[in-house]
Amino acid sequence: MPENPPRHAENQQTLDGFFVPTLPKVRTSRGGHILEWDREKIVTQILTETKLVETFYGGEGADEELAREIALEVENRIKKLKLKSLSGPLIREILNITLLERDLTKYRNVCTRVGTPVFDAHLIDVGRGGFESHDNANLQENAETSHKKKADKISKEQYLLQLPPPELADYHLAGGDLHIHDLEYFGTRPFCQDWDLRYFFYYGLMPDGSGTKASVAGPAKRAEVAVLHAVKALGSAQTNFAGGGQGGYYNFLTFLAPYFEGLSYADIRQLMQMFVYEMTQMMVARGGQVVFSSVQLSPGVLPSGRRSPASIRARYGTVFRRRNAGMVSSSGRCGCSLRP
Repeated sequence: MPENPPRHAENQQTLDGFFVPTLPKVRTSRGGHILEWDREKIVTQILTETKLVETFYGGEGADEELAREIALEVENRIKKLKLKSLSGPLIREILNITLLERDLTKYRNVCTRVGTPVFDAHLIDVGRGGFESHDNANLQENAETSHKKKADKISKEQYLLQLPPPELADYHLAGGDLHIHDLEYFGTRPFCQDWDLRYFFYYGLMPDGSGTKASVAGPAKRAEVAVLHAVKALGSAQTNFAGGGQGGYYNFLTFLAPYFEGLSYADIRQLMQMFVYEMTQMMVARGGQVVFSSVQLSPGVLPSGRRSPASIRARYGTVFRRRNAGMVSSSGRCGCSLRP
């Protein structure tokens, strides 16, 4: 093999004396360009992508000599096919077949594409069966749902190849031996989390976590704003957690109680009703679902809570006063009596 093999396939001379490439141009999937055939791009792809074998399986990636050998074999295969057009995905399919024939299964696993056939993607779009069509009763038949299902399919295939050892992935696929719940988010999100409302009441609300992509609200001074802060915090959490009940508040009523001081039962009931309806009418969870949430309707204030700061920065920083226990009890009765 020459030290510097040609980057392009050999050109062929026509009867008129013109030179034309022996392989058609390549339509790429990354960026949507049409480029001249270049074997070096396959070499670079093999060298770059097989490095993941070190991360996923603790093995070694391909060296340059092997990458050039495989790339040349792929080029020769494409020549024999005498294709009229080429695409990035088609070249990758031929590369993966070549890797499997050489028993380089781990290289194939990290070089393969994850996704869905056009037919399956169409079924998802039109709502006629397709991928996980009966798996989640909370999903609506809308554009956001079809987008989520396509993304879910890609993510599930990726994480089964990437995260668990192959034998554990097989247990999941076998059905029943092992189940990875919400597999589509397994590599990027924790399942769920509960929060202490006092954090938002003391520091205010920053929905995006940095204040660069959304407006920032200061600490709540009024009961209505405190309730809305609680709502918006859970709504924002939908983009960062995977599971049902992914966001919630412990001691929910206890930490709201100082805001309810001096309010009538009717006012407290209205605030609780506002919270319930806000939570069940925001279609912002994955696939256009309502917010997944849970709150603790505590019946009173524990002795330890009475010694804790109320953390209402905009009003006072004293401890919970004993009469706040009555506010907790009233809001608890309101919350339990509501129907969304």
